[in-house]
Amino acid sequence: MLETDYLVIGSGLAGLYFALRASEHGRVLVATKRAPDDANTTWAQGGVAGVLDPADRMEAHIEDTLRVGDGICHPDTVEACVREAPAHILRLANELGVAFDRDAEGHFELGREGGHTARRIVHAKDSTGWAIQEALLARVSERGDRIKLLPNHPPRPEYR
Repeated sequence: MLETDYLVIGSGLAGLYFALRASEHGRVLVATKRAPDDANTTWAQGGVAGVLDPADRMEAHIEDTLRVGDGICHPDTVEACVREAPAHILRLANELGVAFDRDAEGHFELGREGGHTARRIVHAKDSTGWAIQEALLARVSERGDRIKLLPNHPPRPEYR
C-alpha cells in the first residue's frame, strides 16, 4: 500500500512543477502511464511567452492573446496567466535550471512568434519542452526523499 500527501497524475510540466512545490509541504507521488520523460512537454518545440523586456507591456500581451483567441479566451484567465508568466519563467530559469537561450550579457534571447506584437518568447533552441522536462526531472530526482516517481502505471481498464 502506498501513502502520500499529494498524488500527481502525469510527469509533464504541470505535474512536475506542482510536485516540486508540493514537496515543500509533504510527500508527493507522481504516477505516469509511461516513462517520466515520455510526456507531451518533451515534444514542445516552441517557447514560453512572458513580458520580460522592459519595453514590453503586460497590457499589450493581454491584448495580443485576446485578439488571437478570437473570443474563445476568458479575459480574466488571460490576464492572470500573462501577469504571472514572468515570475514562473524566471523560476524555471533561475531556480529550476532550465537552459533558456541567452545573449552574451546573460539576457534572454526573446523571439517573436504567432500573434505577438513584441519579442517575448523564451526558447531553448528548438527543444524548449525537452529542456524544461530535463530540468524538472533533475530537480525531482534531487527531492527523492519527498517525491517518488511511479512510472509505467497506466489506468486500469475499468477506469478507461
